[in-house]
Amino acid sequence: MKLSILVLGLCLAVPAHADIYKHIDASGQVTYTDRPVKGAKRLDLGPVATPITRNANNGNPARKNESVSTTPLNFPRVNSDIQRKRDNVRRNVLEDELHVEEQALSDAVTAKKDGEVLRPGEKATSPGYITRTERLDSNIKLHRDNINALRKELSSVK
Repeated sequence: MKLSILVLGLCLAVPAHADIYKHIDASGQVTYTDRPVKGAKRLDLGPVATPITRNANNGNPARKNESVSTTPLNFPRVNSDIQRKRDNVRRNVLEDELHVEEQALSDAVTAKKDGEVLRPGEKATSPGYITRTERLDSNIKLHRDNINALRKELSSVK
């Protein structure tokens, strides 16, 4: 019982992480994930600037708009100029990756249009055609998901 409470406490005490990993597979497809994958490279995006605050009014309406930082006083601080530079570097890395993914999506859409053309002797119901178009659809979905993930991450950068 004590062990399960300890394990639960440790799980809850793990701080939120915003690591992003970039993986390029053998066919050149780029995938971004929050889980480490064999061969993936962790993107160095710098620390996430998310102040932790809590409401300190303790039910007192007179202190309604007050908030108190829960960050310890001895917690290392970064001045605003350094943090702004880190945020800019992080934003630039994410924007560069977004542009790469947008181009890859455009290429995937073009490849799908080319791939949808029936080859001589091929029918739309033939297994080769279906497999090929499913693979092309999957590639498009992959790039759209990557773009959405990057845009979501960019929205959190100050």
